[in-house]
Amino acid sequence: MSATVGIVIFVVGLLAAIMLHEWGHLASARRFGIRADRFFLGFGPTLWSTQRGETEYGVKALPLGGFVTIKGMAPDDERLPGVPEQVFSSQRLTHDRQVAAQRLGPDTDPLTVGTLPETTWERLEQELTDRGTPAEVRERIVRRTRATLPEDASIEHARAVLTEVLVTEVADTGRPGSLHHRLLKGDEGRFFHDQPAWQRAIVLAAGSTMHFVIALVVLLGGFLLIPMGTGEAQPVVTGVEPGSPADEAGLQTGDEVLAVGEVSSGDFDVLREEISAHPGEPVAFTVERDGEVTQLQITPEPVEDPETGEVRGVAGFTPDPVMERLETTEAMREALVGDAGFFPMFGATFEAMGRVFGPEGLAAIAQQTVGEEERDPEGALSLVGAAGLAGQTETFGPFLLVMLLASINIFIGVFNLIPLPPLDGGHLAVLAVERSVNAVRGLQGKPQDFTVDPRAIAAIAVPVIAVLLLLFIALLWLDITSPIQIPQ
Repeated sequence: MSATVGIVIFVVGLLAAIMLHEWGHLASARRFGIRADRFFLGFGPTLWSTQRGETEYGVKALPLGGFVTIKGMAPDDERLPGVPEQVFSSQRLTHDRQVAAQRLGPDTDPLTVGTLPETTWERLEQELTDRGTPAEVRERIVRRTRATLPEDASIEHARAVLTEVLVTEVADTGRPGSLHHRLLKGDEGRFFHDQPAWQRAIVLAAGSTMHFVIALVVLLGGFLLIPMGTGEAQPVVTGVEPGSPADEAGLQTGDEVLAVGEVSSGDFDVLREEISAHPGEPVAFTVERDGEVTQLQITPEPVEDPETGEVRGVAGFTPDPVMERLETTEAMREALVGDAGFFPMFGATFEAMGRVFGPEGLAAIAQQTVGEEERDPEGALSLVGAAGLAGQTETFGPFLLVMLLASINIFIGVFNLIPLPPLDGGHLAVLAVERSVNAVRGLQGKPQDFTVDPRAIAAIAVPVIAVLLLLFIALLWLDITSPIQIPQ
């Protein structure tokens, strides 16, 4: 796999993870009937969007994240009434007559325009569209309502007729958030804070949950699809260390070692033992190269085992490892609890976060940024740095990409649950505080209507955002000027 392909796969995988994060929030909100009217990848100017149901989906110019707009999470969100009340109100009908009069001419008196001008029906159709009404149902609703209402109908009459048409055209499923509910009751019971605490907690935690699911799927797919080393090797040379005895004797990549001395075997472990038994002694290597068999004299270099003190011979070449795909059961075990599995990586993420975001870690990043300290090869890096590591898959193989995607998803999932605004964990913390305080108020016989002041949340969120922004800029600078390289 080339470096470019590795980087592209990493970037696409990261964007997909962002979309699935937001989809987790969206899907859980819609499951509980909460109104979510925007789902976008990126920030800034809109490049493309489309309406599906009551939700607008789209892509923005800066692919630096994504967002889903869940109504009721912002204090200034406007709660929509039912369509009859939204369309047939005194204020809106007056506005419609003024617009209709302007269309007829600057001298037209709005009082001479009918009670239900064409602009009213246009607005009705737009309201039905915005709330996700299918085109054929929308056309029937408008047509039946227009055919029933006289031009001088009162507001009460117009509402009653439209309500009757809506009831007969759209079935009531009894579920909040259904089309029937959206058209007749609007946002009644559909704001975020209208829901029980456990539903709100699920919506908030859904984003991080998706990252954990992605990490598990990526790891399982990697262990199932990518051949893994069995610990055994075959006697085919895949690399020769420069200046080693094998290099000096002329051993080349692609050579197949048939025998070492008098020992011949297709099992490299057997040949390795023979090499180890002759430190500093010339040994004849029988090698097949391009279909021809030849002999090389190699004197294994004496190397002392630091644990046993035993001196063994080393020739200085790398054999071809035996690679096999894991069986499903073994792949699942490795993906969950293996050395490179989900749970070990999950625990390591907490350790890494404590190391990076602690006082010593932040101070080290600051010193590295100004050049007073060398870059820590095991330290933090930005997404740009992670993409750079993905480019090293050409050297280290595709499983490096699997590990990068899995570890970054686990990190984002854990980081997002830190109990600080504006992270999802901060919203969960606010929810926990409100529930705890209201539980105490309930025991005291007081109304359970306590909510955390949004100004207090903002007072915490602003410095958190500032610190994260500075950290992002510092890591981005380090990844550009002093990128981390994986040692070979």
